[in-house]
Amino acid sequence: MPQKKRTIDRLLVLVVPAGLFIYASTRPLVRLQADMPMEFFLKPRREPMSRAAAENVARAYWNCAVTVIQWKYSYGSSLPENPPDDFQATGENLGPAAKEPALRAMYWQRLRKVWALPNVWKRTQVWSTAWMTAPIKNAVRWIEDYVGNLVRAA
Repeated sequence: MPQKKRTIDRLLVLVVPAGLFIYASTRPLVRLQADMPMEFFLKPRREPMSRAAAENVARAYWNCAVTVIQWKYSYGSSLPENPPDDFQATGENLGPAAKEPALRAMYWQRLRKVWALPNVWKRTQVWSTAWMTAPIKNAVRWIEDYVGNLVRAA
């Protein structure tokens, strides 16, 4: 019986730290879906812009949200009232209407509305061991700042 207990103890010594390492190294990651949701699309109110052109403009603004905006504002945060300078529709064949400030402002307001919808976000688990290196980097940065302040004060 004591031999069996030792085997279980040895197994626990290996399994528990491995389980804790795996648990600490998996993080949830929430990102905007690459596909534009239909709630984001504004139907053209003017005749000069066809539905296809309007969809291209909407996709360009959504692409900007996916590639630029979500890296500045996290999931669950609120977006500012006015669009940031880098919220721009870019791409080929968009036409001059895509650059209009009124249309840009309308798509920014539309983005603010859909930003809070859970169906426009995709949640995944990612592997990250930054939790091990971040404290070391912070300690090195603190030591550099502390030594730098001592040198400047002297």
